[in-house]
Amino acid sequence: MAAPAVPPPEPLARGQRQRLLLRLLRHPGQRQAKRLLLRLHPADIAELFALLTPGEQQALLGVLLELRLAARTLRELGSETQRQVLALTPDAQLADMLARLPPPDVVDLLRELHEERREAVLALFEPSLAARVRNLLRYGEATAGGLMNPDVSSFSGELTAGEAVVRLRQLAEERRLFYLYVTDERRHLLGIVSLWALVTAASESTLRELMTRDVVTVRVDLPEEDVAQVFGRYDLLVVPVIDEDGRLVGSISVDDVLDVVEEAATEDLYRLVNLNTHETLATPPPQSVRLRLPWLFVNLTTALAGASVVGLFLGTIEKYAVLAMFLPIVAGLGGNAGTQTLTLMVRGFALGELDLHEGSRVLRRQTLIGTMNGFVAGAALALISWVWEQNLLISASLWIAGTVNFTVAGLMGAAVPLLLRRLKLDPALGSSIFVTTATDVGGFLSFLGTATLLLGSFS
Repeated sequence: MAAPAVPPPEPLARGQRQRLLLRLLRHPGQRQAKRLLLRLHPADIAELFALLTPGEQQALLGVLLELRLAARTLRELGSETQRQVLALTPDAQLADMLARLPPPDVVDLLRELHEERREAVLALFEPSLAARVRNLLRYGEATAGGLMNPDVSSFSGELTAGEAVVRLRQLAEERRLFYLYVTDERRHLLGIVSLWALVTAASESTLRELMTRDVVTVRVDLPEEDVAQVFGRYDLLVVPVIDEDGRLVGSISVDDVLDVVEEAATEDLYRLVNLNTHETLATPPPQSVRLRLPWLFVNLTTALAGASVVGLFLGTIEKYAVLAMFLPIVAGLGGNAGTQTLTLMVRGFALGELDLHEGSRVLRRQTLIGTMNGFVAGAALALISWVWEQNLLISASLWIAGTVNFTVAGLMGAAVPLLLRRLKLDPALGSSIFVTTATDVGGFLSFLGTATLLLGSFS
């Protein structure tokens, strides 16, 4: 009787593999670690670097160089860890690593170096690679030119489909193609031919007959966030990049803009809560404290404005201590409403859905929404306070304060990012502090001021 088949062992989960690799690297014997490294994706290996000491990072880098995994892993590192690893790597090793990456990735990493060291590393490249990298370095870091891959093939419109397929087979070993770019003799982009149109066409058809002339392109100087919006708007896999004369100079694929989208979203999120974009979970505590303290002091200063308003009504609060119980409710509701509006505004700017020309319309709309929400929320709060305290004057004060504060929230949540964008600043930069301050001051002033008037007049 045949023995039952033994099922193969289940592969280790990513977290288990990383923990095992970390233990192996912290001991002298590295043979097992090397075998495991070869089975890991560079993105998984990159997560380890933040957990290692500088000495362990250097040891791991040496193993990765030996296994020819260093370049791809370096590309996956977070910016702070990436800078640490770059500082640990000698110029000759760094040049060898970078030579294995596409030129756009090389440029991104070289921008992390000081100019003198960048030139020293460039001098170690092969002349052809150095020339392509220097050409890309001419473009702005956050532009289509900085994102694009300049190694893009063009085809003459007079080529037949059969001839183009033969050439495609030759190019397929070196690069990934989605479209054929049809250009004239001076590389002006005339149109594109999809691979589907090519393989289904008669072999004698020319590319000029097959090409689509209505092509979505981006200029080489277009900001990278606008490039990402083009991909999202038209659901593209790749987009050609042209210069000011309409000549084809490169292409950008969708995976090139994924990092841009992630960085932009992270930047907006960080700035909404007043965090420095250079901080991560792996940032050393002293550096995190240094990065956070400036905004915390700004917040402390603005918070004093709310406290000073409360100080104007200490007599009323001493006489009607119950008012103090409702103060954080009024301020909290207004702050939340302001944050909602602010988030919509920042998202609208980030996705290109909002333009400064629409500012006054958006401002009126968000203010009206705030007033309507405040009327309803204020009424609910007034009803709760009536059940709680049986005091009609306090309930009326809360209703008025809710309506006023939500109106302030809608107005300031829209006005602050609009003003920052008009000043050519990031609309998320410090917006939450100013909006929260406005709702705190507006809530305290409207509630305590109304309560003072009503309670003083009718009590």
